[in-house]
This record gives sequence, structure tokens and C-alpha cells, in this order.
Amino acid sequence: MAKTSWTTTKAPVSSGSKDIVRVDWKSRTDFKCRFTGDVLPRYVYWVTTKEGKKRSIECLSFNRETEQFDPNLQDPIKEIPPEIYGGGQNEKPSFAYVAQSFDRSNGVMTLHDPLKKQAYDEIVALAQNPEYGDPSDPVKGYDVTITKVKTGPLAQNVKYKVTAGRASTPLSEEELKVEKYDLDKLFKRPTYEEQKKWLLENTTYFLGQAGAEGTLEGAKDL
Repeated sequence: MAKTSWTTTKAPVSSGSKDIVRVDWKSRTDFKCRFTGDVLPRYVYWVTTKEGKKRSIECLSFNRETEQFDPNLQDPIKEIPPEIYGGGQNEKPSFAYVAQSFDRSNGVMTLHDPLKKQAYDEIVALAQNPEYGDPSDPVKGYDVTITKVKTGPLAQNVKYKVTAGRASTPLSEEELKVEKYDLDKLFKRPTYEEQKKWLLENTTYFLGQAGAEGTLEGAKDL
């Protein structure tokens, strides 16, 4: 179990058949929600497949339990020469923490995949402020509105602001019975062998290196 609570983060079990509903920031500018459950700490790399598609993969040198980068953890991406993998720039893993909440517009359990970093920082500040506390607490928690604000003409010129509700909104009996997403299952952390095998088979980063044409014995697909 690698999830952490809102108040301590530095940053019912699903059967796997639950349809996944994600926050779609392309079609909305604000999202009023009520967080429930813990936060799943993750960082990801973005890689390019042989077909030219972008794909995120877990940063294995980031420890979910401690929320720290650990140079002693095996990480296949760090084995790729920097001149092959983005000249060093793409080597920086991206923040990809995951959380879930009730969409207050329709009551549907919704996945923040990932939660926007600016919003995350503001929510953590609220959670660690005794005047507000943990927004996911079943009784004392409160609604949160995340707003997307344009800051320029480019698509990436946006920032996210958080507004906390003025009063607690205890989860109803019906909401408490709603099946939560199993974040550990949805975002299963691969082993070093599994990720290295996937990279060997689906990218060209290791071409020319010994063993690049083969697969790692016993490794499973991601």
C-alpha cells in the first residue's frame, strides 16, 4: 500500500470492472468536488514508442512510500545515454500524483489522473492548515473547487487555483457505499525487469546496446 493521506503527504476494494471517469480539463474550466480516500504518489517519464506515440511510464527511482527519489533504486531510463533520450531534458520525471473525488455536478466518482501540481500544492496547504484540515475526511471534509485560469495565448499558459468550501460536507451514507477506485491496482508499479522488457520491445532507446534485440527472461509485459 503506497497511498498517503492528504495531511501527511509531501506530495471498499475495486473489482477492476468499474468504469474509469477522469477529470477532463479540455472541456471544462472549473471542477467542484469532494475528495475521498488517500493520494497515490507517482512520478512518470514520457517516452516515444517505435510507432511515434507518447507514453508515460513510472519513474522507478521515485519511492512511493517515502515520496523521495532514491538513487539506489534501479531505473531503466537512467541507463539510456542522455544524447539518445532527449539530451537530458526529458529525463526529468513529471509529477503525476493521483487522487479521486465526487464530482459535485453529478455525484460521480472521478479520477484526478494526474492531479494538477498547482492544485495539489494548494490542497496540501489547506489539509495541513488546522482551520481547514483534511478535505477527504468523511465527516469533517469539505468541497473544493479547482479553477483553470488562462495566463497567455498558448495551450500551456494556464494555472490552477483552489477554493475551499466554507463549511464541512460530511459524506452521505450513499456516498460512503460508493465503490472507490483501487489506485494501487490501476497504477500498478512495474518491476525493473518488467519495465526494461517493455522499453526494449516498444522503443528504440536501447538499440545498439548489448541485449537490446532480446527480452529479459521471466519478465512480464507492462
